[in-house]
Amino acid sequence: MDTVKRLLSYMKYFKLYFTIGIGLVVLSMITDLSAPIIAQRIIDNVITPAAAEGEAYTDVLLQLILIYFGLMVSTVITRYISGLYRMRAANGIIKILRDQLYRHVQELPIHYFDNLPAGKIVARITNDTESLRQQFYVATVGQILINVFYVIGTFIAIASFHQGLALALLVLIPLMFLWNKFYTKYARVFHRKERDLNSDINGKLNESIQGMQIIQAFEQEERIQDEFEVINEKWYEVMRKYVILDSAFQWTFADFLRRFSLLLLMVYFSTQYINGVLGVSVGMLYLFGDYVSRLYEPIKGIIQQMAFVQQAIAAGERVFEMMDMKPEDNPEEKMTVTDGRVSFKKVTFGYTEEKDVLKDIHFTAEPGDTVALVGHTGSGKSSIMNLLFRFYDPQNGEITVDGQNTKEYSRQSVREQMGIVLQDPFLFTGTIYSNITMDNPSITREEAIQALMDVGGEDLLDKFEKGIDEPVVEKGSTLSSGQRQLISFARALAFNPKILILDEATSSIDTETEEIIQHAMNVLKEGRTTFIIAHRLSTIQHADQILVLDQGVIKERGTHEKLIDLNGAYAEMYEMQKKGQVLAS
Repeated sequence: MDTVKRLLSYMKYFKLYFTIGIGLVVLSMITDLSAPIIAQRIIDNVITPAAAEGEAYTDVLLQLILIYFGLMVSTVITRYISGLYRMRAANGIIKILRDQLYRHVQELPIHYFDNLPAGKIVARITNDTESLRQQFYVATVGQILINVFYVIGTFIAIASFHQGLALALLVLIPLMFLWNKFYTKYARVFHRKERDLNSDINGKLNESIQGMQIIQAFEQEERIQDEFEVINEKWYEVMRKYVILDSAFQWTFADFLRRFSLLLLMVYFSTQYINGVLGVSVGMLYLFGDYVSRLYEPIKGIIQQMAFVQQAIAAGERVFEMMDMKPEDNPEEKMTVTDGRVSFKKVTFGYTEEKDVLKDIHFTAEPGDTVALVGHTGSGKSSIMNLLFRFYDPQNGEITVDGQNTKEYSRQSVREQMGIVLQDPFLFTGTIYSNITMDNPSITREEAIQALMDVGGEDLLDKFEKGIDEPVVEKGSTLSSGQRQLISFARALAFNPKILILDEATSSIDTETEEIIQHAMNVLKEGRTTFIIAHRLSTIQHADQILVLDQGVIKERGTHEKLIDLNGAYAEMYEMQKKGQVLAS
């Protein structure tokens, strides 16, 4: 019920639309339920007397037919307009829900995305909200209300002509209640499983599409297909069991109610006739038969839409589960950096409580210095960068910038002071210009062009017909790795950060391109405190400080010359790389 209450609370954003829509539903119900009365009068007041007396009541017949036609047209028009208002409200609510979800996802901690595949997040924002639109705000709030109104209206109409028959038909209500209680108990379980498995299918599809090159390169198509079929088979089994439940207790029960209601009508009038206490005209018999049929249709609709309610609840639970994920504490105070002095003070950090990946890390990067982080895979280099950007916070110790503890300031303001260039830079769909400026209005077109030229990207401006306005597809897949890297360097330069992070920026490019990138790095580092994660030790020989990490601990620190003289782990790595370069040549 809590999920239903939360879903209903969103109707407040479109109260007027829902009010008009439901008001028109009531009006259409009145006009629709008035039609059988006109038909009864045509039969009893025109057709039957005319047949008995041999006279024509043309004027009366024409008048009643026009009224009947007017009621039909009014019903159609009011239902149409009502549907427009209700659909407008439903679409508006889903827009609000998706905006809230997307905004909330942006505020979630990075570790949340470590544990949940992108496909599952996408499924909740798209598939689950679409399910809420169709199955709750349209089917439930709209159609169930319409059908409830019709049931009540039909009972009132029958009671106005014959109270005994209306009371006899009330036996349908407890039958519906008992059915709904049984059905919802089991249907909810199936719908929850179905939504979860749909999410798993989306996650597997997303992973397969993104990794298609690796899948085909290593001939893993059959294995991936088998994994997909396992998930798909689970979905099929859940849906097979649900279809059995749905068919037995929805369609079968609905058909039973229809036949049972007609049986009640026949039994009631038959017993009254046998007892000689009731005489009914042909028109009245038609009237009651029409109303009983009309009573069945909304009851059938309510039964069918109860399945939608359960599907909507399952989707709503998944949506609100994500929405209720608490973002990490984010102080409102903004950080201001003037120098760019960075200090790690006895920092200990682990992605899980069981294992620390950084242990008692302490160092200081002076303003304008270049600090290089080296070490084998898993030594903790990237973890230091994650902490500096406040993607994570340390369990112990503190990180300061110009003496300010980063945990005491908003994450956004901390990140505003920093620029990053990744090993595999991410480019968004748009243009080279939009990827440099990230649509930041404070960066002018001239500044973006100058930033690209400063890092050696003149060839990009000359090579492409549209220059800086050249279209970029998702991930920049039509550009070379060197071109993507230059654009990411220009992006970092345009934002003019006090602190710069270069995450293995030259590890995935060839030697010729490396010279261009090395020039771009030198331009970018000027006047900034710079952290470099590098596998190629030849690129960091001029660093002011080199930190050698091993299993989360700083084993050695110093300049290139001092570490070579120390003849320790760094010297060993440097010699191995020199030998590798000689062999390669």
